[in-house]
Formats: sequence, C-alpha cells, structure tokens
Amino acid sequence: MGEYKVAVIGDKYNNPLFRSAGLVTIEAYSQDDVVRKVVEASRRDDIGLIIVLKHMIEDEETFRDGIKDVEKPVLILPTRWATAEPINVDKLLAKALGLG
Repeated sequence: MGEYKVAVIGDKYNNPLFRSAGLVTIEAYSQDDVVRKVVEASRRDDIGLIIVLKHMIEDEETFRDGIKDVEKPVLILPTRWATAEPINVDKLLAKALGLG
C-alpha cells in the first residue's frame, strides 16, 4: 500500500490555508464545477481522500447524485460560510434503519 494525498476542493480564499498544511488544493467556482473537480480528482492515482468545503455546495442532494459513481471517500467539511441546517434525529434514524 502506497501513500496517498488529500485533495481539498474550495475557493481561492480558503485554499492557501490547506495548501500551507501540505494538502493538494483544487479551485472551484460553482457546484457544477465542484462535481467535475471531484470526479477528476477521483481518477488520480495519488489522491486517497477528497474534501469539499461545504459552502461550495448549494444543494447537497444534487451534489451527492453528481458524485455517486466516485469510489474514493469524499468528505464535506462544514465552514463558517455554509448555511446551518437543523439535524432531524428521527429522520436520520429512520434512514439508517431503512425506513425513510
């Protein structure tokens, strides 16, 4: 097993922070652009994990549909610019049990 890199897909304002930490950074401008960049990054042999900054995503369900064929792990990282969403524990539990 070789070593893999972590790629962060974000904007021009936040990427320098991740780049200074030694991560691969990929700049995106819209949700469609983020989906394309995730697919492209997933095809790279040296990338093992893809992180997407949440404020880059307008609709998470559409985003997840766009990357459903990506086999590498994709983590959506909350940021202070992302809209907060209340957590519905009952809905999450029902979904986990296959009831929702």
